[in-house]
Amino acid sequence: MSKSFIASILAMTWLCSCGQNRYSTTAEEAIDSEIEAPAKNSLKQLPQNQDFERFIYSDTTYASATGKGITIQNSFPKGGSIAPDGTQYVDSLGKRYAFAVFWTRIINETNASLELDIHFPTDSFAIFTPADAYLKLFLPTDPLTYDKLSSYNYGLTEIKSFLDNNFHKAAHLQRTIHSGEEHVFYVATLSYQAEGTPRAGLFWKEHDLHYSMSISPNGSGTIPLGKLTFKK
Repeated sequence: MSKSFIASILAMTWLCSCGQNRYSTTAEEAIDSEIEAPAKNSLKQLPQNQDFERFIYSDTTYASATGKGITIQNSFPKGGSIAPDGTQYVDSLGKRYAFAVFWTRIINETNASLELDIHFPTDSFAIFTPADAYLKLFLPTDPLTYDKLSSYNYGLTEIKSFLDNNFHKAAHLQRTIHSGEEHVFYVATLSYQAEGTPRAGLFWKEHDLHYSMSISPNGSGTIPLGKLTFKK
């Protein structure tokens, strides 16, 4: 049996199936009062021939007093390796990492524009239970379109070169999301000494954004990443 085939089987075991344990919530805390403005541009219509919901792990709506809100959707993981042949990422020191890619979609249905400001530091995060385990987060800049959802790693390519070039670099994402618009972006993860079933997602509390990730059975943790605020 070839090494690449064995690696592919292990990667699929690490990720498990893409349609399990989806949940949908409405945040208990209401959004602060909105800045009134005319609604712009209707939300993008999802392709009718795609079963979009099967890719979503969490779907949370933060409701405002006007009944309109902000929705944050987080995907299930995909990949398990940086290439379909089971290739795993190895850094310059020879350390081997488990790879997974996710995406987050922020939908603004309020009457105000939103300022999205996310920072991924160069630091590793020791959020898992093994003493020497850690997580690294990356922000690939490739555009994610809905036709890529069924592709390996959600269509993300040239992963090795991206990780090599950005392994010791911080990342910053800043966007204005106008009323009636959305923004979708990738989040790539490398976990060291913590393999299992990964789940992850961005959530919002009091304008602060946090990224939560768990790898069963190796524990979980939450990382502060930035802010999502109404544009003044």
